[in-house]
Amino acid sequence: MRVLITSVVLHRRLIIVWITFLVALFVLGIFRVWTNAEYALASIVIIPIVLVAWEGGFRQGTFAAVLAVSMWIMSDLLTEEGSNVVGVAILNGVVRLLTYCFVAYLVARVRTLLRRESELAMRDPLTGLMNRRAFLEAGAAESSRSQRYGHSVAVIFLDLDNFKTLNDSQGHDAGDAALKAVAVEVKRVLRLTDSAARLGGDEFAFILPQVDKGSANDAGRKVAAALAVALAPFPPVTASIGIAWFEQANGPFSEMLKEADSLMYVMKQEGKSGIRIKSFAR
Repeated sequence: MRVLITSVVLHRRLIIVWITFLVALFVLGIFRVWTNAEYALASIVIIPIVLVAWEGGFRQGTFAAVLAVSMWIMSDLLTEEGSNVVGVAILNGVVRLLTYCFVAYLVARVRTLLRRESELAMRDPLTGLMNRRAFLEAGAAESSRSQRYGHSVAVIFLDLDNFKTLNDSQGHDAGDAALKAVAVEVKRVLRLTDSAARLGGDEFAFILPQVDKGSANDAGRKVAAALAVALAPFPPVTASIGIAWFEQANGPFSEMLKEADSLMYVMKQEGKSGIRIKSFAR
């Protein structure tokens, strides 16, 4: 859900940037022709090109640069006279195009690096799932939506049983492989609208928005069944799962997560490798 919302927002923002660019280009072209090219405004158009490259990447920035250079060449041809006007206009256009494309490349490159760093800061490097920080932020947002619109939400807490034994007997590489296997199965089983995270060590947690209690229980059983197969090569590791289903979020997300954690702990005390679910009314 969070990814979908982000994608929609970015798409709308890119459309606004392109509209702004085209309007600015049209105004600058009209102004240049109207003033008979008395003012050198070639540097001003770099600003909307920067915005396009920032939001749309290098390819769109390059396309914006081509449009900008086309405008300058056309305005030069309309305002200047002489036998060399075409050659001069084209030469100036080439220089401007190279400059604009270089700026677009730098801007797009910086944007890509910043996005990558931001993504890494919100992801667990081993499994690719959300890290604790990103998960708590997603949980707080989902809790607010649940309280505002009155829809249900489930929080699942998963802990691997006997994980230390695996690390001690087969090494940390085997432990890492088991964690990756868990992440792969979780991504396969859960819905695109669900959120999954590795909270640290061998602890995982999931948010299932707008799900009834029966569906939450089914989701937990699907995860358990998938992990039973995925963890078979890593004995004696199994999974204990606690599911806290809320008819409506009734407090801070951290408390909701604690409820799921407590249910998982009860499952461990009862013999491990199973599911414990509890519902919480409005």
